[in-house]
Amino acid sequence: MTSTLEQASPRSARYGLAAALPLALLGLIVAAVLAGVAGIVGLIIGLLITAVAVVVRMRTFAAGIDDAIIHQLGAKPADGPEAAGFRNLAEGLSATAGVPLPELLILDTPSVNLLVVGTDAEHAAMIATSGLLSQLSRVELEGVVARAFVQLRQGDVFSATMGVRLEAAPATRVFASMLGHSSSLGDPDRDLLLDRSAVVLTRYPPGLIGALGVCLRVGSMVSAGSPSLRRLWLVDPISVDADALTHRMEALRLL
Repeated sequence: MTSTLEQASPRSARYGLAAALPLALLGLIVAAVLAGVAGIVGLIIGLLITAVAVVVRMRTFAAGIDDAIIHQLGAKPADGPEAAGFRNLAEGLSATAGVPLPELLILDTPSVNLLVVGTDAEHAAMIATSGLLSQLSRVELEGVVARAFVQLRQGDVFSATMGVRLEAAPATRVFASMLGHSSSLGDPDRDLLLDRSAVVLTRYPPGLIGALGVCLRVGSMVSAGSPSLRRLWLVDPISVDADALTHRMEALRLL
């Protein structure tokens, strides 16, 4: 394996700081101009305006990203009787994994898949397709939900979700990279590591093996939204690789 699974969760403050730095630089330029026009008074005013703008930017940069993603996908709260098993499993596995219970939602599509998004551990959402809930047995669903909690515990969910905002902010993306914005999303062994950690939680590899088999048989194609989220799904929602899925299933059978 090329990397270990557990990582410290990215701090939202790092992204807020990256977003605020371009604004701070601009503010310093403005303050220098005001100092040239109005002397020390202009400098003080410029610095105060810059400080307020930086604080506001840092506190609001991550706000609303997960809600925007949910709205874009058209997911609805998982509060109906068809989602009772989903809710029950999520509540139990939340305690087992030591991760706060995320918002639970359903995306109305016959495809079998699940997405996890969030800006931090306290502001996360687990989005299951209606096909996932209708096609999987309870033990198969348990394996998938356990894997989602492992994703949240790992931390790269938050990096990828913040990446949605960074896509529209080139300057912030540059500073975020300088401050260490990174994730394990590009690790070729990531799915295998997540799958393995999921069955550590459930102690039942056949559950997740069966779920991946249903994904292969029924299909997992979904309108995935932002490209940054592509690897946060249980299975790639855009280009399903049958060989990769089969490899994941075989790796679990060896446990």
